Amino acid sequence: MKVSEAGSVKVKLVHCNSSISDPNNRSVMKTSMLIAIGLLLSSRTAFAQAGAADTPSESESGTHSAADLQRALPNVAYAYTANGASYKTIGLQAYGLGMAARDQDPVIGGGGAVWGSPVRRLTLIVDVHRNASRAFSPSAAAIVTMYQNEGFTLGALGKFKIDGFAGGPDRDEVESEVEIGGLASYGLYGWYADLNAIGGRGTGDDGETDVEGRLRMGRAVVPWLRVGVDGQARVRIAGPRYLPNGRTWDFVGGAQAIVNGNSFFGSLTAGPTTTGLLSKNVGWTVVASVGGVAF
Repeated sequence: MKVSEAGSVKVKLVHCNSSISDPNNRSVMKTSMLIAIGLLLSSRTAFAQAGAADTPSESESGTHSAADLQRALPNVAYAYTANGASYKTIGLQAYGLGMAARDQDPVIGGGGAVWGSPVRRLTLIVDVHRNASRAFSPSAAAIVTMYQNEGFTLGALGKFKIDGFAGGPDRDEVESEVEIGGLASYGLYGWYADLNAIGGRGTGDDGETDVEGRLRMGRAVVPWLRVGVDGQARVRIAGPRYLPNGRTWDFVGGAQAIVNGNSFFGSLTAGPTTTGLLSKNVGWTVVASVGGVAF
């Protein structure tokens, strides 16, 4: 008997001088046939299992889970992920923000963002919104994922943003800024964290230079719900010393909940803020967003 490389079984009949009618020979032949049939069935089972192992996973076959969508969101409110967006995905997000504080009028703003990953490890983001300072503020950013291992990811951020179109003494200047930064993300056992260190410098003559840190962390309570915190803090280190709030620093952040299905998501982030304030008071801000991802 010979087993071929393809897994089929060939039985080679050998001529025997003994008579087939001999009971001992019949017993040997019956045993041989049973062994051959057993090997044939086992080989078919093994190849069926191998074929199942080669079947594409859900993400490769076009179906996606809530966890896949969570990994496809490069930014929800403040902190960026070093993972960026999933390869060949396109995302769209619309959001609104509100801010209230003593001794100044409430602020209502919002906007939208589009992102995508045209090549592996690269995510492009375009954002257009009216910020807490009431300024029209479009931006374009790129995230490059540089290292990934065991749930830990390192990346880099490059960003160009405009903070207003009527700046300067004569109200005829475009206030813009270039930012670069390092990103670190962790995600394992349901926990997640994104840490950003970013430096930015204005393109104007006054040399405004800021450094800021952003942090998002929390836990996936169930596959479709994440709860945690998200926020940022900024310090002016060069140029005009004081921010509009009368300080050299500001912050914004709060509790965050993200609900998502296989293609759509919504988030709510709420907490204290000094960003965009015109006094040294502490205000409150809310950011709500909805969006979707096409894989």
